[in-house]
Amino acid sequence: MRIRAASFTDANTIPQQTQRMKWRLVSAFLNANAKLVKLGMTAIDQKLTAFNNAMKYNIPEAITGTFPELSLDLTKVTLSKGTMLGLNAPVLTSTVPGSVSLAWTNNSNNDDAKETDQLKLSIIDSATGEVLMHSALITRGDESAVITLPTGWSSRLIHVIGFFVREGLTQVTSTDQLSNSDNLGTVTVA
Repeated sequence: MRIRAASFTDANTIPQQTQRMKWRLVSAFLNANAKLVKLGMTAIDQKLTAFNNAMKYNIPEAITGTFPELSLDLTKVTLSKGTMLGLNAPVLTSTVPGSVSLAWTNNSNNDDAKETDQLKLSIIDSATGEVLMHSALITRGDESAVITLPTGWSSRLIHVIGFFVREGLTQVTSTDQLSNSDNLGTVTVA
């Protein structure tokens, strides 16, 4: 015998709608960056999944505006939390059609930074939200990188977020194995 379900009424209050919209905005962005989130947010609180850690940090920090005009502020998004030194003095440019250049100062002689630390990048189309994850072998010691973008990305305004992780790691177990993610800026692709 089945018991009849109690009636359910969704109050759908403004605070509920606000929270749902925040959740949707952050969740969509994090899902598009799932591999970077899994690498960058696992070690913070190991009782939570990497995705839940990322939601915990980004919902209060990266959402701007008031309901119903909420938006995700890409300059405040966090893809990794760590104690290692991040990019020093990053400069983002685009002069060659279909590519973006990134330069930084090698700070491997400071603190716990090593020349072999690998750079992970998220490249976001600011208008559409389309995301490219770039994890080809770029090291801190390289001091620069040129990333070729897919056909059709010329003239797009892109936002770039990046962080370093210890060489060869595909899974991070402690926060000293990676840096905080850095907002590397925006540029219009040539």
